[in-house]
Amino acid sequence: MEIRQVNDEEFLRWRIAVRASQGFHTTPDDTVFMRAHRVEIDRLLACVDGDTIVGCGGADSFDLTLPGGAQVPIAGVAYVGTAPSHRRRGIYRNIMERIHDDARDRGDVAATLWASQSSLYGRYGYGNSMPAHDWQIDMRHTAYAHSPSWSGRYLEPQRDEAIPLMAEAYDRARVDRAGMITRTPKRWEYEIHPVHTKDEFFVVYVEDDCALAYARYTIDKNPEDEFRGTLHVVEAVAATDEAHAAIWRYLLDLELVDDVKAHVRPVDDPLVWMLAEPRRLRRRLKDAIWLKLLDVPAMLAGRTYPVEESLVLQVTDAESGEAQTYKLETGSEGGRCTASNATPDLAMNESELAAIYMGAVECSMLAELGLVDVGAKSHDATLRADAIFRTNPAGWNPYHF
Repeated sequence: MEIRQVNDEEFLRWRIAVRASQGFHTTPDDTVFMRAHRVEIDRLLACVDGDTIVGCGGADSFDLTLPGGAQVPIAGVAYVGTAPSHRRRGIYRNIMERIHDDARDRGDVAATLWASQSSLYGRYGYGNSMPAHDWQIDMRHTAYAHSPSWSGRYLEPQRDEAIPLMAEAYDRARVDRAGMITRTPKRWEYEIHPVHTKDEFFVVYVEDDCALAYARYTIDKNPEDEFRGTLHVVEAVAATDEAHAAIWRYLLDLELVDDVKAHVRPVDDPLVWMLAEPRRLRRRLKDAIWLKLLDVPAMLAGRTYPVEESLVLQVTDAESGEAQTYKLETGSEGGRCTASNATPDLAMNESELAAIYMGAVECSMLAELGLVDVGAKSHDATLRADAIFRTNPAGWNPYHF
């Protein structure tokens, strides 16, 4: 068996293998559209046994917003799967290691992914860094008690007009929200596929001719009563608090639906505090984006921090098993991370460091669970780490790549 880059001649076979491993079919037309709008073929991998593709993997190139607003290159890992006939032969691990090595060679400082199973990726150094909520609420209980006021207007464009407006609002939001990633014009065209998203509606909130928020949604009609149904919010992104309140007011005022379901909402989304009946908003916590720090010093130095502090961290690499010790000095202008021979304040695997990096997971909680070791002379180190890594707003990525 051999792991190698995919070429154009075998791209359709590769895509069929990827989709089959995930329980889906594909078509030549879909594959052509994907090749033109999404993938970088030199980032795609196939494991071949003779003439058969038995394993797949790859990555997409993105820039990730760090706390403080810096943009860094990352690998968006995707397309990973193994044929049932070749499981438990090390293909999965070898593909992941190759993806990481290739990403480092390209200068990527981190990798992110959406996990099909939450037990898969900790072993490769990924941490559950940006959990999210799925929402459901009865439309009868969606009145606001408190909210910012807004003065803009709504647009209800069709697909071709909606895409540039949504991209404008998304890019405004992205630079201020840690965890969000870039989306190219071609990626927007791919994600808002003219066939696969034909049932979606679009709404854009505009102030002074600037797009500040948007939502994509569908409506499932009750088969027994066409005047009832469920509103599914596919994506809702806002660049300001006022635009957030406005776009959700539009959604919650839609008629002829009984309830609203929304997916992958930020853990610190303020809507729950805006509602007159907040307990009616049912929130289910889920893992969303998993993060791996491919270059620990660069990632720790690249973000800003809310306090001036210092910590000595021992971090064990998931792939090599080797431990490195770093001194992290933090402040509002950024961090400084250098190799150190000092006694660690905290010792952890890289997956735990990745989990706390975006501020949505507290180091002290991980320590209570035995996932972080505290030095004998560093009793307050986890609380200091909580203060260091806290972000506002919390890390979030709504884009399911």
